[in-house]
Amino acid sequence: MSVRDASARQRAEQDHAALISTIAHELRSPLTSVKGFSATLLRGWEKFTDEQKRFMIETMETDADRVSRLITELLDVSRLDAGRLDVRLQPVDLPAMVVRHVERLKAGGQPDDRFIVDVGDDLPEVWADPDRVNQILANLMENAVRHGDGTVTVGVMKDGSGNGTAPRSGDAPNVCVSVADEGDGVRDEHLPFVFNRFWHGTRRGSTGLGLYIVRGLVEAHGGHISVGRAPSGGADFRFTLPSGAPEHVL
Repeated sequence: MSVRDASARQRAEQDHAALISTIAHELRSPLTSVKGFSATLLRGWEKFTDEQKRFMIETMETDADRVSRLITELLDVSRLDAGRLDVRLQPVDLPAMVVRHVERLKAGGQPDDRFIVDVGDDLPEVWADPDRVNQILANLMENAVRHGDGTVTVGVMKDGSGNGTAPRSGDAPNVCVSVADEGDGVRDEHLPFVFNRFWHGTRRGSTGLGLYIVRGLVEAHGGHISVGRAPSGGADFRFTLPSGAPEHVL
């Protein structure tokens, strides 16, 4: 027991050190940018053209958003680890949510033909926390765009995977959302670690917390998430949500 306790403490200390290192690394770059551009503008506002000022202010806004996202991720990790993540369930329109995210990505510069949305027939009603589901979709779809290649196909369908999650009421099947791309996919040896904290694979440039949080959000709804290889060869992320109203509203 003493050996197990010592090992657990060592793992906790390593996780704590990794978290501090991640925070320091991720905060340093955007804060340096914000500090540098703001100081430059304050000391020489009249020297710059409107276009130059706009570029610096837009860069500061982007970097401030990075800091805000990091803080949100850290708060979510804290709630997940403490078992204090609440979900506020209400009826949600999953296909409409997917379409809104596609339109947002197109507005951000992605070509119209980059996306295919495939919605199944007779989908059962899903009760979920819309803010959390939007967070899940944003993470998976942005990952597919950033790290994948080719067409991104988002499907919403009845779940026939038999993954063990049960509908909340009646005999309606669960609903499955898939996000697949045509990139290199996830290496087979990396598949067991994709949803771990601080996992980056062969790519850098993120905190390694996003997919860990996504798994926690899906499981907080009573669902399940997995990753495999799409028919096109890219990554295929799939998550399920239980259908039907929760028991306390029946």
